[in-house]
Amino acid sequence: MIEIRIPKEIKNYREKLFFGLTLRQCICAGVALLICVPLYIFGRNFIPQEMVSWLVILIAAPLMLAGFFKYNDMFFEQFAVEFFYFYFFPQKRVYSYEPVFADLRKKYIAEELQEEIAAKEEKSVIKRLSKKLWKSR
Repeated sequence: MIEIRIPKEIKNYREKLFFGLTLRQCICAGVALLICVPLYIFGRNFIPQEMVSWLVILIAAPLMLAGFFKYNDMFFEQFAVEFFYFYFFPQKRVYSYEPVFADLRKKYIAEELQEEIAAKEEKSVIKRLSKKLWKSR
């Protein structure tokens, strides 16, 4: 049976190109391969093999991280900028006061005033009616 994956959120959908990878992942993997394979092949002639392999890992890891890393809908470069600003710049925090229940308080006061006005109107109507009744007797 053929099974089709349907994402719950449409914004999370990414089109897959090759081997189940997105375009971003394909580009980053391709760049990593283009840099690291020749480096490993030709670098072994000039540098010891263990050192070349560590150099390849150190170059490929950030490239692959840039393609595959995603945190809170932020890609690697967005996350790195936010991380840098958060830990290496002073935080500017603005104090602002907003009463938590201000809207509810206004609504409640308005309802109470309407009830008081309605009660006063009822009393005045009752007084007028009672005066009319007493006068008619």
